Amino acid sequence: MTRNNITIAILAILIVVLCWLCYIGRPLLENRYVPSMAKLLMSLDKTDIGDDILTHYLRRVESDVAYRIGPAMGLNPEEKEKVFLLILRRMFVALVGLVGFITVTALFFINGDGRQTPVSKTRVVITVAMVILAGTIIRLVLAIGVFGNFDMDSYEIVVDIARKGGNVYAETARYNYSPVWFMVLMALKRIQIAMPDVPFHFVVRLFLCCVDLLTLGVLLFIANIRKLPPMRTAIFFYLSPVSFLVTGYHGQFENFAILMVLTGILMYLGFAARPVLRVVLLWLFATAGMIVKHNVFYELIICLNSSIKRYRVKLSLFIVSVIVFLLLFIPYWKTGSKGIIEHVFKYSSFSGSYGLTSLFAMPQLKYFFIVAMFFFPLYLKSRDIIAQCLLGMLFFLTFTTGFAAQYFVLPVALGAIRPSKFLLFYTFAASVLFLGSDNITAIPGFHLLKLNVVWVAAICWFIAEMRLDRQANGVAAERLDYYEMDEKK
Repeated sequence: MTRNNITIAILAILIVVLCWLCYIGRPLLENRYVPSMAKLLMSLDKTDIGDDILTHYLRRVESDVAYRIGPAMGLNPEEKEKVFLLILRRMFVALVGLVGFITVTALFFINGDGRQTPVSKTRVVITVAMVILAGTIIRLVLAIGVFGNFDMDSYEIVVDIARKGGNVYAETARYNYSPVWFMVLMALKRIQIAMPDVPFHFVVRLFLCCVDLLTLGVLLFIANIRKLPPMRTAIFFYLSPVSFLVTGYHGQFENFAILMVLTGILMYLGFAARPVLRVVLLWLFATAGMIVKHNVFYELIICLNSSIKRYRVKLSLFIVSVIVFLLLFIPYWKTGSKGIIEHVFKYSSFSGSYGLTSLFAMPQLKYFFIVAMFFFPLYLKSRDIIAQCLLGMLFFLTFTTGFAAQYFVLPVALGAIRPSKFLLFYTFAASVLFLGSDNITAIPGFHLLKLNVVWVAAICWFIAEMRLDRQANGVAAERLDYYEMDEKK
């Protein structure tokens, strides 16, 4: 049985299992109490393992109440039926995530050896369609299954403020981005109001699922230009547990910013015959990515440095991008200047648990890191814009002085175009961490993996990509010397 046939077989099994889970879990997804399942939970409670699992998820339900999750809004924990419903929904979503992780891990290792075997177009289309179906089912089940966590609660607060005509930056400390995202949230809220039976958290994550689908489309176009196998690209991005857990459960929008950057790269590669147009489109989309979420600002620097030779032009375009970013805050500056400065420009993620700050308690590291993010892109030598953008994200994960779980999704899309054993190591480590995290699926046992294991994986991947960057630069230099000698002859 060939590798491609095994891949199709695993995907078919995954789709069948997901459809079966959706069938038996439909009452839970519709917020209906299921007495038979509650009875099963009571029987499990009488065993040691069952009691430990139920206690574990009961703690998660207590935090769900604090975050106003679904049917728990105003819930008295004494109402056992609703408590059981919340526990069951939590466990069901965790089961779907676990099924996806196990089967996708097998797919990753089967397709991660870098070999390319000839495959018919029909089989490619079928496989990619199966990847899209499986990945979408997982995302939608996660999206509807539970409310989410702190971030989703923040989105609710932001929308409430904006709908009342308030200044988001003045009235809450829980919004740390440009105005673009809360404008998107407002548009999504209008859609949700038109469909009152659909919860807002599902509409938000449905939008992010659409973003992932568009990202997959862009990646497939890039793979076609680079003559890369589309099946592997689709599997490594759309079925990556890191990607579907951040989109379907966590609800963060890093992939929205990455979509902008990837679209710019696609335009740059696709319009190779029109040098000015390709650079302008790359700059515009990279700027859009920075505006959506400014923790990818270094990608703009990398894109400008990679596509433009004259430093004066690079600097001018970067300044224009920054000015556009800052101008977006002007309507909110009068009453929200303090909030913009403190919660956007000075925002810091959690420190002390990941990376350098877990080893050195030095607040000054933050400022060294910010300066380094500006200058590292200028150090890259390779002419491959995809390799440079991936290195920028890995540099960020390696040296960042703050931690947020959604950061781990940053290199996934570009990694799907440049797969390696280090991508597999990183994906496995980050996926296990997500599955065990209390803020995501909280599966018992997975929490044993420590956060810095993902940091080690990011470091290994970064070093490997840096070596490839040096090698590519050496090959380019040899070719240049050869052409110069040939011209002299």
